[in-house]
Amino acid sequence: MALIILAVCVLGLIQRYTLTERKRETVKEANILATFAQGAVMEEKEAIAFLPETYSDTAGKRIMLLDKDGRVVLDTGDAAQKGKIMAAPYVLEAVSGKNTVFETETDGLHYLQAAVPVYSGHAIVGALCFKASTEDLYDYFDHIRFRLLVISICGSLLIGLFGVFISALFTKPISKVTGQIKEMSETDTRHLVHVRGGNEITELVSAFNLMVERINDIDARRQEFVSNASHELKTPLSSIKLICDSLLQNPETDRETVNEFLGDMNEQVDRLTRIVNKLLSLTKLDSSVEESEIFTFSTVNIGLLMQNVVKALLPLAQSKNIMIETRLDENVFLRVDADKIWEAVYNILDNSIKYTPEDGRVYAELYRDEKNVYITVSDSGIGMAETEINKIFDRFYRVDKARARETGGTGLGLSIALSAVELHGGYIEVESREEEGSLFRIVLPVTTDL
Repeated sequence: MALIILAVCVLGLIQRYTLTERKRETVKEANILATFAQGAVMEEKEAIAFLPETYSDTAGKRIMLLDKDGRVVLDTGDAAQKGKIMAAPYVLEAVSGKNTVFETETDGLHYLQAAVPVYSGHAIVGALCFKASTEDLYDYFDHIRFRLLVISICGSLLIGLFGVFISALFTKPISKVTGQIKEMSETDTRHLVHVRGGNEITELVSAFNLMVERINDIDARRQEFVSNASHELKTPLSSIKLICDSLLQNPETDRETVNEFLGDMNEQVDRLTRIVNKLLSLTKLDSSVEESEIFTFSTVNIGLLMQNVVKALLPLAQSKNIMIETRLDENVFLRVDADKIWEAVYNILDNSIKYTPEDGRVYAELYRDEKNVYITVSDSGIGMAETEINKIFDRFYRVDKARARETGGTGLGLSIALSAVELHGGYIEVESREEEGSLFRIVLPVTTDL
């Protein structure tokens, strides 16, 4: 439609411009003829002689010469008009000294007719009417119209095909994403959508792929979590079941053996209790931060809090002859949930002591700057490979599973610590090398500092 409208406008402009130019030429030609007719108006017998040789062929043209009274002196189109009086408005205007030009149509043919005054000196002695065919112009207009129509149709087809191509180019990725979303809603299948380009649709698909990867990662972690949790719960339950079966199958077991079995059973129950309590703690931390019952904020002396954590873990360190060194700024106060931060620091320090061999060293430091508070715990323990650093905060992940089971580790402590710190707007940095020890740095923002 735009092309058709444009073609009509262009044709109209061409037609108006061409006709305007032809009218100027017609008036100019009529005035030239009028200059040759100055002395012919009064001399009827020689009237035809005033025409230049170029007008010897009057086909498609009509020249009418009139005196000042409007009487026809010469008519090259109809000799019978000679002597008749013409009182047409354009004749009267020409006799009065005005040039006129207008379009006319006769028997379906188009003409331009001009009327100009004929002068003899400075006096008007008559008028000259010049009529010329414009069929050549209208043939030209028809030709232009046909060309514009062809161009419009071809252009419309090309634009239509190009539009279909562009539409398919843009909608194909969206169709893929839509199909993938439907498949995800109906099944558990989640695949990435592959597209090329660098436009907004590609950005949308990239965002969708990122979402799919995160969902797949969360799903994989969930499955791993369920598997690990099941395994961790199954181990003490299996031990308890085995002890019970042994006692039931041997009713005459002596008291000392029974007490030993009951002690083992009690240890497994304690282990089972620790796992359940840690899972409950993680469940609370995974809940919405907006639930006010989860947090109890107060202004806390972080240095004093760390002293209490060190004091609570001192017996464990002494049992392995591990020295705990501290350097704590006693003037660091933050508005935090004291229990959550205590648990985070406790779990990291407990983890360092458990993974540090006997006669080792653990160092705890507290300091701050204008933006953050830093709690650093370093040790001379077994350390870990760089590839394991990103995994240690996964639930139930343990660097040394054998050592973790010996020390009663569940693989949940660091995950609980990270969740507690992140819910306060902070993060944990880790630096470690195998057999050289590890460094954990808790970073808490001071936006709530009082």
